[in-house]
Parts: sequence; C-alpha cells; structure tokens
Amino acid sequence: MSKRLVKIPLNDLPAHANELIGKTVNVVLKSNQTFYGQCERIENTCFVLRDFRKHAHQLAFTQIESVIYDKSATF
Repeated sequence: MSKRLVKIPLNDLPAHANELIGKTVNVVLKSNQTFYGQCERIENTCFVLRDFRKHAHQLAFTQIESVIYDKSATF
C-alpha cells in the first residue's frame, strides 16, 4: 500500500481541523523543530499533540509552520 505526504500550512489548519483529530502527524514549527504524535484536539489558538511517550504538547498557532501527515494513496 503506497502513501503520500499531505502538508497543511498554518493558514489552512482551521479548515482541516476535524480531519486531523486522532491522526498521527508531524507538526513543524517556525524554528524548524518538529513534534511527532497523535493530534488530540485543536482549539482556538492552540494545537494539542500527544507524543508516544504519553506527553501532551500544546503548540500555539503562532509557533506552527505546517502540519504533515501520511495519507494512503488510492492507487
């Protein structure tokens, strides 16, 4: 099964919020730091991510560059 990466820039994040909940994502910050984990929720000004050590990270929208996740290809 092939996959493709989907990159969502910060400006499009509110429109894609519902489809990201529960997905495993990479959050790339403007500082080039990357967080990897499962999206728990997206609030008004905050992205909440739980890494696989069960630590929650609250990332402000002002810090985020983009969100990247894997999507199964249809072919």
